[in-house]
Amino acid sequence: MIPGPDGFLLSPNDSLHAAHVRLNDYFLGEEQRNPALTPFDVAIWRKLPRRELVNQVTAVLERFAWLDQHDAELESAHLARIRLATLLRVLYSIKIPHTEPDLRMLLGLTTPLLGRIAPYGPVERVMEYLKANDLTQELCHDLRHFQASLREEMSISQASMQSLRQQLHMLLWLDEWEPLDPTRCWSECIRRDFRALTGERRAKYRTLLKHLRGNAPVRMPGGWARQAEPLLAAVGIEDFREQMRNWFAPFRSGEPLPLSVAGSHVLKGLIWYSAVARDEELKDCALWLLEVKWKQKRNTEKAMVALMEFGFSKEDLRARSLIKAEPPDPTPKLIEKMRQAVCLLPANQIQMDEDGELMVIQGQMHFYRLFRPDGRIERVTDNAELELNWPSIPDQFRMFLRRECDSQEQLERRAYMLMCDAVFGRYFSIK
Repeated sequence: MIPGPDGFLLSPNDSLHAAHVRLNDYFLGEEQRNPALTPFDVAIWRKLPRRELVNQVTAVLERFAWLDQHDAELESAHLARIRLATLLRVLYSIKIPHTEPDLRMLLGLTTPLLGRIAPYGPVERVMEYLKANDLTQELCHDLRHFQASLREEMSISQASMQSLRQQLHMLLWLDEWEPLDPTRCWSECIRRDFRALTGERRAKYRTLLKHLRGNAPVRMPGGWARQAEPLLAAVGIEDFREQMRNWFAPFRSGEPLPLSVAGSHVLKGLIWYSAVARDEELKDCALWLLEVKWKQKRNTEKAMVALMEFGFSKEDLRARSLIKAEPPDPTPKLIEKMRQAVCLLPANQIQMDEDGELMVIQGQMHFYRLFRPDGRIERVTDNAELELNWPSIPDQFRMFLRRECDSQEQLERRAYMLMCDAVFGRYFSIK
């Protein structure tokens, strides 16, 4: 067993031995590379054969998990993880086909690490796989477990995480093995009717439904419409028209209907299909949506705006109370908040005693006492002594935080974190 630069013990019998050796070389190279002078070399990874690329991603995820398990023993585990996260983004940017077992392996290895790494790569690979293949019961199970384990803190942005969640909602709506629940969403009738289909007709409708998107924009993209035309032709306009009449019939019932997140994407996609068909009967059927009553307004807007493809403006939809009124201009309130933030200097939140040995911090939820001589931290509310919960500290924070509060600089950094305890309080625990 030979230890790597990060401490990982590599066995010569490891099935991923070659991939782990490449990781050791990568760590050594990154220690010597100056990012300001030498760009990251993607070429060496792009040259790997397809199977080796899959193995390389597997090795990165396994190494990441090992570093997490041995975090308390390794002083620089966070640096190794940051380098692995960079490499993982590069590897996921290389488009290669994956098999269903590959995808299940990626999801299985990524799910326990969702508090440490960005979640996008495996789902992007599943979306690519779905273009030429179908979901399996086992893959849907793993996707559902992945969805339940998502962590907001590792998202690139709120918008990117929302897009990912929408993709997952739509993928799992396509799960043909999940028990149906009519109380969950109006669109359960579509899932029911699809499952009743057989043979070639079922295969054609499956392909048509797979083209629905959870993260689609407000207006129908030209590329989506071009790809939709042959899918509609394969199903047949008459068949699709009959199905739409059945699926949209509840909109004219006068009964309030449930609408899930996934159902709103399905509804939007079906209206787009009706617009692509350029069929007057389908248009009339789509406009039954103007008569619908929803049990709740949440999730409805993204579906109702699809009627813009038939010439309705947002003003028309607002006049019919089908979408929310336009929100007021937030600029004046934002300016006032900025003014208040500028006036609120840190000095107003940090009070010192005469000797300068005690700081009293006003957080968003509690007051805290910080003792300069020994770095001790107390919560005033219950006199509990606090310390950083080091295993929960994100790797990026570890670039300027240390495990021990052993200097004035480290104490001040903890002070600023406690000033925003509504956000950073979770990174402290009772000693």
